[in-house]
Amino acid sequence: MKSAEPANEFKLWRSEQLFNIDFACYNLTHHHFSKHFHDHYVIELVVNGADIFYCSGKTYTAENNQFAFINPGEVHTGSTMADIPLQYYSLCPDKKTMQQIATALEIAIPDDLNFQHPVMDQPLLAEKFVKLFRSFSLSCDDKLLQEELFFDCMNVLLQQNSHHDHPLSSTNEKDTRVQLLIGYMRSHFKEEISLQQLASLVNLNPFHLLRLFKKVIGVSPYEYLLIIRTEHARQLLRSGYQVQEAALEAGFYDASHFNRLFRKIAGTSPKSFRSSKCQYRTSFNG
Repeated sequence: MKSAEPANEFKLWRSEQLFNIDFACYNLTHHHFSKHFHDHYVIELVVNGADIFYCSGKTYTAENNQFAFINPGEVHTGSTMADIPLQYYSLCPDKKTMQQIATALEIAIPDDLNFQHPVMDQPLLAEKFVKLFRSFSLSCDDKLLQEELFFDCMNVLLQQNSHHDHPLSSTNEKDTRVQLLIGYMRSHFKEEISLQQLASLVNLNPFHLLRLFKKVIGVSPYEYLLIIRTEHARQLLRSGYQVQEAALEAGFYDASHFNRLFRKIAGTSPKSFRSSKCQYRTSFNG
């Protein structure tokens, strides 16, 4: 029997008065996100179905009305459950933006905060999350309402997660050799990098380096490099670059490879993601 075809619907909202954060709604069936990471947080509320995802070496399931929290740099996946459609809302602030929001709300948070619990039940936050996302669909001109709902939502998020036993803390230190390699790859991601070159930076043989990197990060150095390039291309697309220009600028020499990889990570094509740079825009698989 032929397996069911994956299906997805992707909606994206972004506006200046809301810190230019990406607010997204996904409707997915038979879909799987490959291992990847982001340079921003992913704060996701499942509103239908279940999101089965790998993060920090374990597999978790976020079900209806539960939150999934992904920190910047954490390698993770995401999958639907069998034939059950998955719908979720997500907002994706980076570290700098999160600090700006906390300052505006007069809430103290760590400079390098980290959500420690990937799945959580927070009913009050969920209620405010839903109101915020529904406001985008109801009217894209009601900026005052959206701002009020946004600050109300973020206030609850940070207040509920800022106590001594909260799920926020400083980012865990990784192996210093792996941190050095990550720093090098982030500084030279447009260049051709060899395994031997990386190994010489930390005085390891290539095979030992490969095992160490995969154990600590969850993906190989090559996979990590491709994700860095994809994340850079995502930012270029947000700023108005054409797809081909963004791919080349990020270090990709094969546009079709970039398109395939972007879909696996973002759940939509680079073209659709780029076209969603207005305050309210909907795209389907394009």
